[in-house]
Amino acid sequence: MQFGLFLNNGVFEGVDDAAALQLSVDSASLAESLGYDRLWVTEHHFIDFGVCSQALTLAGYLLGLTRRIRVGTAVVLAPLVHPITLAEQAAILDQVSGGRLDLGLGRGGYSLDYDVLSVPTERWSVGIEAVVTAVVDALSNRGVTSENELFAYESVTVRPRPRTQPHPPVYVATATPEAVEVAARLRLPLQFYFAADTESRVKTIEQYRGFAQEHGWDGDIDHLHSIPCLVEDDEGSARKRMSAGMLASFNTGNHPGLQDPELDLSVRAEMTPALVASVIGQSPVGPPGRVVDWFDEFIAATGARNFALYMEPLGEPQATLESIRRFAVDVMPHLRSSGRAQP
Repeated sequence: MQFGLFLNNGVFEGVDDAAALQLSVDSASLAESLGYDRLWVTEHHFIDFGVCSQALTLAGYLLGLTRRIRVGTAVVLAPLVHPITLAEQAAILDQVSGGRLDLGLGRGGYSLDYDVLSVPTERWSVGIEAVVTAVVDALSNRGVTSENELFAYESVTVRPRPRTQPHPPVYVATATPEAVEVAARLRLPLQFYFAADTESRVKTIEQYRGFAQEHGWDGDIDHLHSIPCLVEDDEGSARKRMSAGMLASFNTGNHPGLQDPELDLSVRAEMTPALVASVIGQSPVGPPGRVVDWFDEFIAATGARNFALYMEPLGEPQATLESIRRFAVDVMPHLRSSGRAQP
């Protein structure tokens, strides 16, 4: 079992940019001391929902701050960056960290990001598969195999060569059949968005396994499951505060989307409370025993073995740190020792 923290760097009432980033630094140090396995850093632009605009930059800092724990991105908004640049940055961090970098790639969804950074939206439209293939090929020194002219360039050797061979671990944040097929073909695990319900995750895992079998292997791999989670004894209060924090976060990121460009922002804002109620309602929030039971059921349904715990929507740094501690002390040992939870 692998347990990590999902570090989103969100701004809340009383939590400004500096406090949001400091919470990630404090969480990283605490997580390493408590035996967590991974840290996962998100990337967003121009919104309070998350103020880390360069996931690899913060990941690099956390790799330097720590000595044992792995640090990953969840995710780099890959179409906004040239694949060779991504490969070069990942290779440097893989080398200097002793191979502790996990590279998660996704495409984001706000048209504002692409407009401001002068990136053609065609890079978003073709999905993540072209970028993933190009980055993996560059890190593996296989040259360029992408047929997408948006990423066409002469074959080069990325320097430094990565320490981890054939390449550092790469995760793909997607649920589209085209990108799931590419991930399965390249034997790369998926990253599941924290708002995804159990049924949709199981469906995508089955789809991934089917593609893997078409490519000659069984598809047994440790996908990353991001999960909103909070360990507090008063479940009612915890769910209420977690819901309020997540609702505030979602409302600060209400920009025009590339996936639903015709959807009016006011309509999307009206849909948000129901989404938050669904997400928090299906999440492990409450005292340790309830959280353990939730994970036992989730593991039985999905076969999951790799988790990123999203505790920040609470909007209370000290209470978030206390939940991180309590999960490690009161929940993690039960899950690691459970027969059901063994890899």
